[in-house]
Amino acid sequence: MKNLRMILSLTLILCIVVGCQKRKEVAEESEMNIGADIAAIKNLTNQRVRAFNDGNLDAFMALVADDAVFMPPGVPALIGKEAIYNWQNFDEMSFDATIFLDEIEICGEWAFQRVHWEGSWTINASGETTPYKSKEIFIYRRQPDGSWLTTHAIWNGTHIETEDK
Repeated sequence: MKNLRMILSLTLILCIVVGCQKRKEVAEESEMNIGADIAAIKNLTNQRVRAFNDGNLDAFMALVADDAVFMPPGVPALIGKEAIYNWQNFDEMSFDATIFLDEIEICGEWAFQRVHWEGSWTINASGETTPYKSKEIFIYRRQPDGSWLTTHAIWNGTHIETEDK
């Protein structure tokens, strides 16, 4: 009986030690995955701003989920990829923007990002350039292949008054 208690005690201690080690390995793996997810979203953000500045609507739309919802200021929500595509004005305007990452949070299969933009847009027909600043929230969903796509975006912008106007 004494040997049985000792064996049970040792077994319990072994289970605790192994369980704690596994928990540590899972935590370390989770941190590594979050780091990879953050890197992937930063890459997606860089692709977005490059597409935006290059006027490449197809590259921009490749980063958007089919069921995405964009909520630009002053207009009704754009629901679905087709509505977003039809609203974009890459043919009428060109952009020179820099994006600044303020925050990225990963929550399992979802992530959100807070950014701000600074730059300008130019109306192609007239050549008139307007300075612009914007604050945005993007929501992303992990896809079955592990990549991320934008599912929601909401922003507001501020026209910057220039000294010569």
